[in-house]
Amino acid sequence: MYYYKWDKTTGGYLLTTQTGKFVANEIRPVFALELSLTGLGKRFTYDPNETRPLLWAQKNVYLVNGEKVAQLNNTRYGSPLSPEFFFEGKLKLEPVDIAAMVDRNAETMDIVVADAKRRTKELYDADIGCCDVAYIAFSGGKDSVALLDVCHRVLPLSVPVIFSDTDMELPDTYKVWEEIQARYPERGFIKAAAESSALENWRRFAPPSRKIRWCCSVHKSTPALMLLKRKLNKTAIKVMAFTGVRADESLTRSSNSEGNKASNLNAGRKGVPDDMALGAKNASQINVMPILDWSAHELWLYIFANDLLINCAYKKGLQRVGCLMCPESSERYSWFVDKAYPHLLKPYKDIILETSAKTFVTAKEKTEFIGKRFWQARGSGLVLKESITKPLENIEGLTVTFQSPNFSKDLFYEWIKTLGTVVKESGTGHKRLKLPNTLDKGIPFAYTAPYTGGGTARFEFRDNAEKNTMLPILRSFLRKVSACVNCHSCEAECALGAISNHNGKLKIDNSKCTKCRKCYDIESNCWRYRSMNKPESTKNPYNEIGAYKNFGMREEWIPCFVEFADKGDNFFLWNDNHPLGSDMVNYAAPKWFAQANLIVKDDKKPTLLLDVFRKYGSNYPLAWEFVWIALANNAMIIKWFIVTTQIDVMVEPTSLLEKLNEIIPWNNNAKDRRLDSLKNTLISTPLAGDDGIALCETKGKQVKSITRKAKDVNPLTVLYGLYLIAQKAERSSFTIRELLTADIDSNFVSPIVAFGISAETFKLQCQGLASKYPNYISCTFTHGLDELTVFPQKYGTDDIIALALGE
Repeated sequence: MYYYKWDKTTGGYLLTTQTGKFVANEIRPVFALELSLTGLGKRFTYDPNETRPLLWAQKNVYLVNGEKVAQLNNTRYGSPLSPEFFFEGKLKLEPVDIAAMVDRNAETMDIVVADAKRRTKELYDADIGCCDVAYIAFSGGKDSVALLDVCHRVLPLSVPVIFSDTDMELPDTYKVWEEIQARYPERGFIKAAAESSALENWRRFAPPSRKIRWCCSVHKSTPALMLLKRKLNKTAIKVMAFTGVRADESLTRSSNSEGNKASNLNAGRKGVPDDMALGAKNASQINVMPILDWSAHELWLYIFANDLLINCAYKKGLQRVGCLMCPESSERYSWFVDKAYPHLLKPYKDIILETSAKTFVTAKEKTEFIGKRFWQARGSGLVLKESITKPLENIEGLTVTFQSPNFSKDLFYEWIKTLGTVVKESGTGHKRLKLPNTLDKGIPFAYTAPYTGGGTARFEFRDNAEKNTMLPILRSFLRKVSACVNCHSCEAECALGAISNHNGKLKIDNSKCTKCRKCYDIESNCWRYRSMNKPESTKNPYNEIGAYKNFGMREEWIPCFVEFADKGDNFFLWNDNHPLGSDMVNYAAPKWFAQANLIVKDDKKPTLLLDVFRKYGSNYPLAWEFVWIALANNAMIIKWFIVTTQIDVMVEPTSLLEKLNEIIPWNNNAKDRRLDSLKNTLISTPLAGDDGIALCETKGKQVKSITRKAKDVNPLTVLYGLYLIAQKAERSSFTIRELLTADIDSNFVSPIVAFGISAETFKLQCQGLASKYPNYISCTFTHGLDELTVFPQKYGTDDIIALALGE
């Protein structure tokens, strides 16, 4: 990637290898249309018919030759703009000399373009042999327009261009789609779309959010894959998709993007380059990203140099081209969409308000709910008028009964095929679920559907081991039974062609299904269930963030606790002679110790983990690794920190606080000190430092910045972490794929995420553990499998601590 410096000769910029002062925000050209739309043009003198850029911008800051001349404030849906100018009177604008700027950068851009073309051809040639088909993804934005042009120059004409029409595209995007086909008449162009309209699915799934992006799967990746399956007349295909993902833009948009996920997803596959993502969106697709390393300034130069189409949405002021109502859009984006395309947001806004359980008293409250993006923060179905609840579960000995008004008999008998084969007993007609690779008669079960709707499923197990193994699997299966609307996401995920749709009804071919349950890898096993599920607890988990009286966990507390425990004294009974303050003893320490698994929450008795500190000292690295993985799963502030930040990316506490305010606004007049406990924990324990999970830049007692680091951990930490999450998830088996990511609503945070371990290193550690402790863990990482199994029915975290103690 090249950087740039401003060039007064052309009014543009020059690419340079010198880094200079790092600029975090991408630059973009500003056209006359944007000045007119925003009203900024009143303070500038310019030709309103000029088609070339008149100045440049970084987000809402407008620049002439690198100098700040104006800034747009209060760009929020439903609010009036508040422009700010940094000059007196009127300023005359001269158009950027695009031809000269392109010419002055030609030599450097030749290198950039040659490299992109070479990589495109190399990536295609290297893997097309193992794929059924390749295609060029098109969205109508600047990235996909440039990508298409690069690909067109090196890829065979048999590689088509596919536009996944989400039914939520900007009007100008549809114009680009029509015009782009005339530019490349010899190449095939195909439009893919979901069977149901976007508005219909917004009502069916509830509006998407930053954490629940069902729309990307249902309306984008899945329709493209299903179209290709039909085109090739195959039920199972492997696809190579060339996408215009760029690391720069991905970093600013979402940690869930291909650019950021690629390194994690690829880590378990030797020799996979950074500009390729294996299964970033689903298991059937390889995403190739030839312009991953391009910056916006390189991209715009390529567009101008080759006279490529520019989506008019950019000329109207939009920084990016996406869906009309995107759950990841900024306040600025919504303002510009509403201004540039009046009334198009209304039907989506109406659904957001109609489906929300919030009571709106005034029109202003409704506008603020949309404009301040509160609707984007939804993490479950808790805030919806209509939600899907977890099936009622009744356990009586070895018999388990599930009941739900959302069960469907047809779906029950289809999805159960993903678990095993239903066998009817001759004579009685009783049914059993025959699991694959077993010699027994199967698990007796019965399903009844009352006239009132819903259903009841009863399973009878032979012993506790079978019950404990099957319960997590059955719960996942019943989520699908509760919520499936045949959106085709699971069908796209299945690489065997076992799932299909016949006359609008889901069908699973038992002869093709291998019971691998890859179709369960979708979040919460079903996108609709993930979106609409109402958690059992209505307690806001974020309230825990401020539950420490601003104190972080401290290393000095450990020897003090050990001393009290050795004397038989109660550490948590404060008096004037206690070495710690009353708030530490009464509030902070009990909370931190319970979440670190150092004490039992109810009676505050020490756990076996304290013995590790007692034996090896209060700064023993392995013990603190155990503490960190426990905090990652039990302490909301630590979990939020892990899933919000990225490895090796420095963040300032003020920036973190802004992100926290997006989720939980601070409505108190007092200073917001909710992150003090996090900062204090990092600097008051061995967790931070050169060999820790983070580096903290401090000035006096203040933390100026935090950089989360990848940490090499003891293999026993991995084993401890696996047993910890097995207990939380009530499961014994996991795939590497599902352990790679987590968000704030995830049921657990794996050691991979908590410590930034690469998938390859994690696999090697698991294999080493399986060799040394075969009774505790087994794993299968060959022939395309990536499954590991622990045995929580036999062992627990205390058994792993005992291994650490050498017992």
